[in-house]
Amino acid sequence: MNYKSIDKFPSNSVIILLIIGITLGFNVFGSVITIISITLGIGIEPKLIQAVSQIIFLFGLTIIISHIIPLRFKQIFRLEENIRFKYIFYGIIGLFFLNLFNTGFVSLQEHLIPESLMGIYHEYIELMDSIYDKMLKGTDVYDFFLAIIIGAIIPSISEEFLFRGFGQRSLEENNSIYFSVFTTGTIFGLIHFNLINLFPLILIGIFLGFLAHYSKNILVPVFIHFLNNAVSILFFYIGEPEILNDDNTLPLTLSIILSIVGLLGVLSIIIILIRSEN
Repeated sequence: MNYKSIDKFPSNSVIILLIIGITLGFNVFGSVITIISITLGIGIEPKLIQAVSQIIFLFGLTIIISHIIPLRFKQIFRLEENIRFKYIFYGIIGLFFLNLFNTGFVSLQEHLIPESLMGIYHEYIELMDSIYDKMLKGTDVYDFFLAIIIGAIIPSISEEFLFRGFGQRSLEENNSIYFSVFTTGTIFGLIHFNLINLFPLILIGIFLGFLAHYSKNILVPVFIHFLNNAVSILFFYIGEPEILNDDNTLPLTLSIILSIVGLLGVLSIIIILIRSEN
């Protein structure tokens, strides 16, 4: 199905600046509320601040700003087509390869980092781990399900509506699918501010972009995004398999093999998606 605009679309630069502005607003708002909470001794939990910030900015503001796009709501957010379960299957297989790539690439990075920078590298990992601890850590079933809501359900909906919905769909109107997917996928990776997983995050964003475009239903990438985050949170609580643990650097050869197999697997699924339209 070809979407047709009914009026002039905003320029690429406007769309990109809006995406960046919304994500920066989300981070600034969360930081300001956290500082106020600490200063006044209110004691608002960081995970609650994270959840509210995502709902207000990444989801709420996206819905409001989407009104500048001369398309119907269902067109912007890809809700006109029914879910075809073959795309769920493609998404799950792609997710498997994405995690292979992530495991191999992160380990490969560590092999390539100069010894003089290794201390800074591990300090950064500890910083990121402490942030995730504050956002997701808990001791019981209630904390686990709260972590699923905050770390999987809310992000998968809000981020997909912003990036694969408003952002990518708007860019697709006057640009190629490749430009639209790579642009929003790159911004998606960058706004997570996670240098260790930067390239895997960009690859995830690109994969979800192709999945959204060819499935023609935003709920498909929402589900795959949710599944990816939910599995990560599950491992966070029960402990990761030895091979997936970032604290264990894999042998160089295995790191290269996993990176290559994972990348080729993701590219293969993307090619299948592209051919599925023909």
